[in-house]
Amino acid sequence: MQETNPTADRRPNTFVIGAPKCGTSAMAAYLNAHPNVYLSEPKEPFFWSSDYPELRSIAGVTDLKQYLNLFQSATEQHQVICEGSTNYLASDVAVEKIVSFDPDAKFLVMLRNPVDVVHAFHSELLFSYIEDEPCFEKAWALQDQRLGGQSLPPDCVAPKFLQYRSVAAYASQLKRFFSLVPAENRQVIIFDDFAKDNAASYAQTLAFLDLSPFQMESFNKINASHGHRFPVLSKMVMDPPKPIKPVMNSLRFAARKFKGGWIDQAKHMLRKPVKRKPLCPAFAQRLREYFADDVAQTSQLLGRDLTHWTRTPTSQTLAVPSPPMQTPRSLADVS
Repeated sequence: MQETNPTADRRPNTFVIGAPKCGTSAMAAYLNAHPNVYLSEPKEPFFWSSDYPELRSIAGVTDLKQYLNLFQSATEQHQVICEGSTNYLASDVAVEKIVSFDPDAKFLVMLRNPVDVVHAFHSELLFSYIEDEPCFEKAWALQDQRLGGQSLPPDCVAPKFLQYRSVAAYASQLKRFFSLVPAENRQVIIFDDFAKDNAASYAQTLAFLDLSPFQMESFNKINASHGHRFPVLSKMVMDPPKPIKPVMNSLRFAARKFKGGWIDQAKHMLRKPVKRKPLCPAFAQRLREYFADDVAQTSQLLGRDLTHWTRTPTSQTLAVPSPPMQTPRSLADVS
């Protein structure tokens, strides 16, 4: 008699794969509130993106057994077992590996104005000590040097993240994604819609995942712009000196088992809300011009006009975004 695998029923079947700073953390948190959803801790194990090896090591998930252990607390009531590594959409290999792991896996993708994404992502990388150039315009100008291995922050764990142009280049990412995942297993959400009506996007997502309707008490803001309240202490925890880095990473990984209570209180204490400095108009225009062609291609792929994202703002274009070019039967049908 063949021995059964005790982890077989506790494998992830749903993946929130990006793009970063597009509302994925909020959607994952809202899904996690549903009684039939189990979300991994950490939310982003980065396991399937083997082209980002340092991130997998930091998450403490370097082999399949460690990865599956993240889901061992899931029970029979958890119809959806998910994780949310937002670099999977940009990864050259992640989606293909996931589909090999589970051909029936479902995927959530969220997209946002790429100019807003790269600006917000730069702030997030500063917070995570992956970026060390505080001026985004200068960081943008460093991309070619960094691609050649120059001007990188010391011990940078994710040099690919510093290629802001490719992080928000959705068209090539979507082409690869659509070629691997059938329409019935994918949902694309536009951040404009999500921000305008959290409840409607949430309800559509539950329907896509075949989950029963669920009434959220409130849709709290998740992962808003933030900074360090105590920079020296935060750097010691998040980016410790090289000799003690393995020990600190192990302690951070172990602390995840005690999520909630004092752990969440400590994280809250170390953070403070901050407001991002607006982009100067000339640089913002350069970014809009840079992403214009990619946004046009993305519009074609999705069958929805998103070109308002890269139009020069005027009193006329600051209004409500353009409606879809064609209305899909459901978000799962977007292709």
